[in-house]
Amino acid sequence: MSMSVLKTLFLAVIISTLVAACGYTERKAHKSQTKTNKSQTELNERKMKIVDEYEKCIDKSSDEAELAKCEARLKAAQGL
Repeated sequence: MSMSVLKTLFLAVIISTLVAACGYTERKAHKSQTKTNKSQTELNERKMKIVDEYEKCIDKSSDEAELAKCEARLKAAQGL
């Protein structure tokens, strides 16, 4: 093999390695973003469930003590 062929092969290997590395970073970032979005969606669903439970609790409450329990649940959920 001549020297120019070796140089060409070497450059091809370097360029393909760089391209592969860039693609890996993008895939990793996309996967991370997808995971974050899923976590946020799950958190939002949980908050909506808590709000629904709070509304039911308020509807069922007949005295101040029960209302206070409902409020305490809601405040605990606000910390999520």
